[in-house]
Amino acid sequence: MNVPPDEIPPPAGPPGRAVRVLLASLPSTGLIRPLLEIAQELNERGVAELWFASTEEGRDAVERIPGPDRVRFVSLGHYKAALDPSRWDDATLASMSSPSRLRNVAAFLDKNVDHEYTAQQYDRAVAEFARVRPDVAVIDLCTPWAIDAAVTLGVPYVLSVPVPISGVYLDRLPWRFPTPFSGLPLRMSRRQRLANVGFRLGAMATYARPRNLLPMLAATRRRRRAGIANAAAVPSRYADAAAAVLSFSVFGLEYRFPAAPDHLHMVGTLMPRATTAGSGDAGIDAWLESYRSVVYVGFGTVMRPSRELVAAVAAACARLGPDVGVLWKVSRAAGSAFSDALPDPPPGNLKVVGWVPSQLGLLAHPRVRVFFGHGGGNAVNEGLVFGKPQLILPFWMDCHDLAARVVEAGVGLSVPGADVDQIVDGLRRLLDDDGFRDRAERLGRRLSEAGGVARAADVVLACAPSRQAAAPLRP
Repeated sequence: MNVPPDEIPPPAGPPGRAVRVLLASLPSTGLIRPLLEIAQELNERGVAELWFASTEEGRDAVERIPGPDRVRFVSLGHYKAALDPSRWDDATLASMSSPSRLRNVAAFLDKNVDHEYTAQQYDRAVAEFARVRPDVAVIDLCTPWAIDAAVTLGVPYVLSVPVPISGVYLDRLPWRFPTPFSGLPLRMSRRQRLANVGFRLGAMATYARPRNLLPMLAATRRRRRAGIANAAAVPSRYADAAAAVLSFSVFGLEYRFPAAPDHLHMVGTLMPRATTAGSGDAGIDAWLESYRSVVYVGFGTVMRPSRELVAAVAAACARLGPDVGVLWKVSRAAGSAFSDALPDPPPGNLKVVGWVPSQLGLLAHPRVRVFFGHGGGNAVNEGLVFGKPQLILPFWMDCHDLAARVVEAGVGLSVPGADVDQIVDGLRRLLDDDGFRDRAERLGRRLSEAGGVARAADVVLACAPSRQAAAPLRP
């Protein structure tokens, strides 16, 4: 349930010291970024003593958090290379982004579940939580060992959920509700309803494969013997045990579902307090001003565009015409294959950059009229908060679900692959049809009015036991 931001009184603060907050997340950009924003907001307020637990790969991002005080980094060792999506090879990523959603789920489980590493990280997290002794923790859903450590030590925690929130409650969703990772809409045709049932049954069968089920049962027995409360690591139970659950969306983009609990807070897009229009790079901004309309292309930090996709986007640029600029931010993950696939010379209206100082400022720029992306949760919400219609080429897993939500909300379109005609048609429709922009702007206002990072910080502070008497969080 949402609590309007102005109904939470400002915390009075415990006597003697600031609230000690420990944030914990894996270093992957899509997971750690919301917590970095919350930490920055708390730091700028000067109301909390901040600690941040991650693997060593997240140290630089934590130590760069701005504000008057230093955020103390808590090391959880190194992220196991085999589990780090940024280090997976092209074949591994391709196995999780195939046309078959069920095969993608199976490939993800095969690659991303490591019970021994989870047990090791739990021991580390317990030791660090006991050393820091936080009043309250903020923990990403995909960092279960940190959640387990908080529960074991009796630390109240706020659960950060960077994916569609309904997925946390999969075991409680009615069969008519779109199954997470299915990419199906809320309003389904009869054929889609049958496909949804088939997908859910298929996903259950995938989890029950001996190669998945037997190690999971053994790990559950070990965790139960170790006294871990949620021995089976069921996401809905982690949410139930949380003092609050944060979702970085709003209902209207996210689908309403009957299992939504009272302590769920839909806080909208997280972003710094003040975001001005402009990329932060004078050269990029001058280039933006030279076009009447600009399409911003960004496929996240993990996705590696195929040669076919690079060629298709380049061909689409040429067909959009000289009045439409295309700015493509290419991540380091793209590698040399990207430049090799570009035509020589590239279209004159295409500008490729490896870094944009402020993606939020770029999205706020009035010349940027469409965002062409991969459907990641952070990207979708950041584009919409600035009223930008979106063309989504879903990359993997929850990206298909976000694409369905964007299409059903009428704020964007989706394309299944590297088809030049479909990309050009989608971009043209989004550029020319003001209805998409009007709906995106309305939804963007709702994402902003939900409270964002200030609202999230209020929830965190109100969940600290030392604050509860002075600042109760009323559901």
